[in-house]
Amino acid sequence: MSESDVQLGSVTFVGSGPSDLGLLTLSGARALGQADVVVTDPSIDAEELTEHTAAHATVEVVGDDELNQLLSPARDGLTVVRIGSFDEFTLPTGDAFSSLLEIDGVRVNVVPGISRWSAALTYGAVRAEGSLAAMECGSQVPAIDEWPSAETLVLRTSGRNLPQVAAQAIHRYGATGQVLQVCKVATTSQSSDTLTWREVKAVEDPEVFLIVGPHIESHRRAKVSWFENKPLFNWRLLIPRTKDDLGQLVDQLAGFGAKSEIVATLSIEPPRTEQGMERAVRGLVDGRYLWLVLTSPHSVGAIAERLREYGLDSRALSGVSLAAVGRGTAEALLELGLMPDLVPVMDNTVGGLANEFPSYDELLDPLNRVLVPSADVSVEALVEGLGRLGWEVEDVTAYRTVRAAPPPAEVRADIKTGMFDAAVFTSATAVRNMIGIAGKPHAATLVAAIGPATAAACEMHGLKVDVIAKAPTYEALAESLAAFADKRREAQNAAGLPTLRPSQRKRRRRRTPSAS
Repeated sequence: MSESDVQLGSVTFVGSGPSDLGLLTLSGARALGQADVVVTDPSIDAEELTEHTAAHATVEVVGDDELNQLLSPARDGLTVVRIGSFDEFTLPTGDAFSSLLEIDGVRVNVVPGISRWSAALTYGAVRAEGSLAAMECGSQVPAIDEWPSAETLVLRTSGRNLPQVAAQAIHRYGATGQVLQVCKVATTSQSSDTLTWREVKAVEDPEVFLIVGPHIESHRRAKVSWFENKPLFNWRLLIPRTKDDLGQLVDQLAGFGAKSEIVATLSIEPPRTEQGMERAVRGLVDGRYLWLVLTSPHSVGAIAERLREYGLDSRALSGVSLAAVGRGTAEALLELGLMPDLVPVMDNTVGGLANEFPSYDELLDPLNRVLVPSADVSVEALVEGLGRLGWEVEDVTAYRTVRAAPPPAEVRADIKTGMFDAAVFTSATAVRNMIGIAGKPHAATLVAAIGPATAAACEMHGLKVDVIAKAPTYEALAESLAAFADKRREAQNAAGLPTLRPSQRKRRRRRTPSAS
């Protein structure tokens, strides 16, 4: 084989920014989407990463032999992406990059992420005017005469090196000179404090930024809604999940600065008998039904799985009209390449679908049969509604919902002792199941409900509801909780009280029984 016949692979180093994939650039996302192999830092959420990768791509955590991990698939002609929180050329990932530059036959590309240096300024709300310099103090702290003399200086160091940095800085700025210390930059746990150099102490954080300049006391930090000023900054939220995907809700809450922990309260299992689904899918393929009504993403998955078992795909549903209840169901169909013909607009529920479903027309409709694969729960309202419209409805159990196993003991303990700042309920079922498997949240934990029915279920179980969403949507639920937190913080400030999260309440000490 000639050298020209060899298929060259490539390795692209993609910076993800200083915190998470939320700061990934469009070029970085494009590189991930074209990759065959993705090698990632352990700190990056692999599940979140797969949302940006192709279906065939493999994702693996970087190992001890990073160079071979990148080089081997590239030599096989594959496209490799190495993603991490580094800024190649300013904060290199290690020796693998330099070694690859010396190897012929492999293309090496770099897609920069958001620079840590600029992120420290931006998230610290500091304007850099005049001269600007950056200095790395990670491995050792330079003597003060080696420090840049810029008007604005950004230093990066580790928490344990802070005393050594401060000792040098005092020679130039004095013990009472001011510095902005930013820890956990661009994360929901970020902290930024204006200190004197005398007050700078060692901390646990592996990465800390120190900013010196004329604008570190800027009012912008109090005005701009960076993480620390967000209404749910560093709040720990409990979100019980039933059947629906809560990704959008988690994203909305993260936008307000919260960290969410999802507790599964339902488990999805196959039907007790398979005959019903087998007949239903054969009927779909044979043209027995004119409409297929899908009531949840799980019903979409159940149909797709059964088709795959027969060696078929979504093309087998050609000619069948599709109705989808709920945005998640419609999105599950789109992932299969199927566009729903009907999604309720006024009331996107099982009961509301019947109000927008077309009537059976003997002249236009060749069939009057409708298939409704659903969970082992009643869809009687839908069946009756479609029956009044002239349709013959067949309801088949596609999957079963059973109460999930209790969460880990540590999570149950945190729920009962008030270590969560708020519990966010998206349905009455979530309320019942969560209390059944984990117990009631502590009285100090705020309770947010997506609507009146969910709020009523909370109250029925003895929970005081603090927040009811203005509309039954994830966006409205997140905004309503954030607005409540804003008002709560304003009330604390007006009363001259420290701004504390609900989980930071003053806890009573347990009394120790005295000896008689």
